[in-house]
Amino acid sequence: MVKKHWLSRAADWLDLPEDLITDLPKIEWVACKTVKIENHKGLLRYSDSSISFHVKSGVVTITGEHMMISSLTSEYASLQGEIKDIQLKGHSDD
Repeated sequence: MVKKHWLSRAADWLDLPEDLITDLPKIEWVACKTVKIENHKGLLRYSDSSISFHVKSGVVTITGEHMMISSLTSEYASLQGEIKDIQLKGHSDD
């Protein structure tokens, strides 16, 4: 808990985005066709209707139709398809 508070304050003081310092996931949903995820910890499940990633705060699941991964690195993913839903099932790091 103290570490989270300290990192958050450091990001504020340095005028940096908190996700950059704390390794939190950054998820960007663009025009119902593209999802970009930064700071993921690995691919958990992949099908044409559902893609799940492990993130620091839990699991992110993107559902839709005709889903595909257009780009994937160890920390970044870009997904394409007819995206219907994004869910975060979290857990506590405290």
